[in-house]
Amino acid sequence: MKTIEGFIKEIEGSEALKNELKAVKDKDALAEFLKKNDVDGTVEDFGKAIKAKTEAEGELPDDDAEAVAGGKHWWEFWK
Repeated sequence: MKTIEGFIKEIEGSEALKNELKAVKDKDALAEFLKKNDVDGTVEDFGKAIKAKTEAEGELPDDDAEAVAGGKHWWEFWK
């Protein structure tokens, strides 16, 4: 299984994965996306990892990062 952090790096380097992630519209679809890609972690873990990454890079304000945990526009992080 892949770690969430490793999978995020994989997404950053893959247009195909970015496009698949863009199609994710809710938590259930995200859970399926993670499962399909053999990722060890929950939707909530994924949201927390995205938030931590964006805070470390200073790209998104807290409110936008919090929206990730709710399933809002995952693809916004990889535009």
